[in-house]
Amino acid sequence: MRTRVTARFLCTVGPSTAPPQLCASPLSPWEWSQLPLIPLLWQLQLIESLSRKLVVLQEAQRGLQEDISANGALGEDVAARLQALCTPGEFDKYRLFVGDLDKVVNLLLSLSGRLARVESALGSLGPHAPLALREKQRLLVAQLEDAKELKEHVGRREEAVGAMVARYLPAEHLQDYQHFVKMKSALIAEQRELEEKIKLGQEQLRCLRESLGQASKDC
Repeated sequence: MRTRVTARFLCTVGPSTAPPQLCASPLSPWEWSQLPLIPLLWQLQLIESLSRKLVVLQEAQRGLQEDISANGALGEDVAARLQALCTPGEFDKYRLFVGDLDKVVNLLLSLSGRLARVESALGSLGPHAPLALREKQRLLVAQLEDAKELKEHVGRREEAVGAMVARYLPAEHLQDYQHFVKMKSALIAEQRELEEKIKLGQEQLRCLRESLGQASKDC
């Protein structure tokens, strides 16, 4: 069984007597503003620690890709067995359902991530947030609600497709189908989460290095 890896990023900084700690939350704008106050040695330690954690995340990403490939192979095996037994029309419905499942999960994750970033920006700007940003939030909320309705529709289709698959496949291969569908959504979500953490870590590492370079010039 593959071990899930959770990144723990820098979350407390400032001129204290103890080295900064690391956690899963990204740095806030205020925390970034405190970076110039951190002694250079601590910044070097943070860069080293964050670099190691990025290596761990990238290794986890490669392992996850192997899981995605294995689950895809399982799905192809299920599809081949089903195609040999069901009608062409039923198989078309199966293929369409699997493709739509991919699309709706990715859509939900994309909209949720975009909305979270907009709401974070609104929280930072407070009453000074531009109207365009508030309008973007409103549109994303509406789009997310539409995406949730699509997910419910795909969920109802999943029940119908599952019943059709159960008519043709024996218990063992029916379990393969159920595992494939369950893991398909879970792996997409985990893949997106890892990508976001790696992107965040790389951005924080870049900012730390730039801060360190600027501090060195000022010395």
